[in-house]
Amino acid sequence: MTENLIRFAGYGAVCSAPSITPKRVSRIMKNNLLSAVLSMTTFASLAAIGLAGSVAHASDGPHRGVSQLNDGSFNYQGYLEEDGAPANGVYFFEVHILDSNGDEIDSRFDQPGPITVTDGLFDMDIQMGGTPADAEFFWRNFGHLAKKLQIMVGTVEGGPYTTLSPDVDLGSSPHALWSQYAGALQFPYTETYGNNFGDQDTMLSLTHQFGGTVLELVAGLEQDPAILSVLSPTPSGTNFGSQTGAIHIDVLGRRSGLVSIADEFPVVGLLSSDSGIQSTAVLGQVETGVPFAHAIQALNRNSDNYAYLGTPDYAGEFDGDVLARDNLRIRGEPTRDYATNSPSPIGPLAYASVNANSAVTSGTANISVTWDSVQLRYVVAVAGENMHFTTHTVSVSVVDTVEPRLATFNSFNGDIVVKIWDLNSGNAAVQDNFSIVIYDANPVVLSRATLPNDVDQDKYIEKTGATLIETQPRNEPVEAHEAKGIGQQD
Repeated sequence: MTENLIRFAGYGAVCSAPSITPKRVSRIMKNNLLSAVLSMTTFASLAAIGLAGSVAHASDGPHRGVSQLNDGSFNYQGYLEEDGAPANGVYFFEVHILDSNGDEIDSRFDQPGPITVTDGLFDMDIQMGGTPADAEFFWRNFGHLAKKLQIMVGTVEGGPYTTLSPDVDLGSSPHALWSQYAGALQFPYTETYGNNFGDQDTMLSLTHQFGGTVLELVAGLEQDPAILSVLSPTPSGTNFGSQTGAIHIDVLGRRSGLVSIADEFPVVGLLSSDSGIQSTAVLGQVETGVPFAHAIQALNRNSDNYAYLGTPDYAGEFDGDVLARDNLRIRGEPTRDYATNSPSPIGPLAYASVNANSAVTSGTANISVTWDSVQLRYVVAVAGENMHFTTHTVSVSVVDTVEPRLATFNSFNGDIVVKIWDLNSGNAAVQDNFSIVIYDANPVVLSRATLPNDVDQDKYIEKTGATLIETQPRNEPVEAHEAKGIGQQD
């Protein structure tokens, strides 16, 4: 497809005709009547103007979403006369591209040649910079600008060249080279946006109308730098409730908001400084009105162990062995279900070694002992406890290897009373060293106290000083729970 050329007498003539594309025809005398008539031709399709290569589709190869590049050249057709006659022979050209003001856009230029001219007609491929990389850079950075061609011609490679005048406006066809870059990001890509007069706007928004993957990031090589790095200045909020975080994920319709898979540490929480507001490396929070959720779940399918933190009923719930390699410190009472829904303490309520003068030589901090010189007995008290022989289990042993002595106990006014009997002295009450261990079967609510058979309750209380305590079951039954991992349905 070749456009008809129109020749004019005179210099620098410009003509347009309704039946053809407008063109500028220029002629300049060089030395002894060297003249040239040049024409820029516009075609209906890229293929017709001789673009090297082709524009790749989005599905071609690994570069999905970014057009694959051609070599950045475009075809120019013209007509050259020498001494008033159509030129014939080999010529060399040099092409520069100017902006609309006639200033050179970029230092890159091209030197097509040798170009064979036959009967005045010629065509040449122009590649700014002379290489695909230079041409790509040119069109990426300057393709959006209006341009003029400054063309020089000579008969010897490298010059001297004669500059043809006037410069030729570059039409729309070569700018198709810019279209493949116009909608694509240039890498490395940096952009800054500031809106000082309104609300903060979303800088980049991607939407997939058909439910596919919206954004895929792939690092071509194994390397230390992160595939995705998020940097943020210090936000205005000072706690979790007033911040959305550096990455905010809001997908209420999905079972999982964030799924991370790695060889060693899929999720790492690293706290580098203490803000003084109960900082935590990893936070799991269940909002009010979500009654059946757990803040954090840990499941090991290999060992079938699981742990929940922040459950609806407990701070932590574990199914499987729990190992404490160092000290285990508990402020409350550690309990165990010795029967279904019947928790009792794992360890004693209090214990002590006591010398004959009632001094506690070793023991728990909540126990104290005094000597009752009237009743000839030791009175053992535990801070905050109302003890009774029917609700507390007590073990007392006399520390003596010289003569046989026996210790007995009872309860009085919420304390444990201990008497030591000397069997060799007619069972006389004496003072001696002893050790005592006290257990409480239920640390919160005492078990129901019962009377011996055929004993009047009022008389029993009057004689023993004991108080009968009626109780109710303390705990709801613990239901079995099956742990669910990622991808498992209820």
